[in-house]
Amino acid sequence: MSESPFEVVLKELQTRTEDVRPSDVVLFSEPLRSALNFVIRLGRFSLTEFAEKLEFPREDTKKIADLLVERKLFEVTRFSTAEETYYQARLSASTRPLTRPPSDIWKKID
Repeated sequence: MSESPFEVVLKELQTRTEDVRPSDVVLFSEPLRSALNFVIRLGRFSLTEFAEKLEFPREDTKKIADLLVERKLFEVTRFSTAEETYYQARLSASTRPLTRPPSDIWKKID
């Protein structure tokens, strides 16, 4: 028996252990790939907009959005209310602190 599109998307996200970067979006199947491309370009978006693009019920879309928050592709914005959740797409999922280049970097170039 074949899986529903929601089950396929959920399985894809649950099997990933690392953070999702915007460049990883191409690896996902449809309709997740198109929906993520759309909302990443928007920057800020509502759960309703994401659900419309995915064409999944709101409850299923919320589960997917929660997984994407855990994987650091989305973050919940302060504009969220009890009626509507708003997200912001992160342009980078990197959580590593930036390090300074070595002090002798210019000597290596010469």
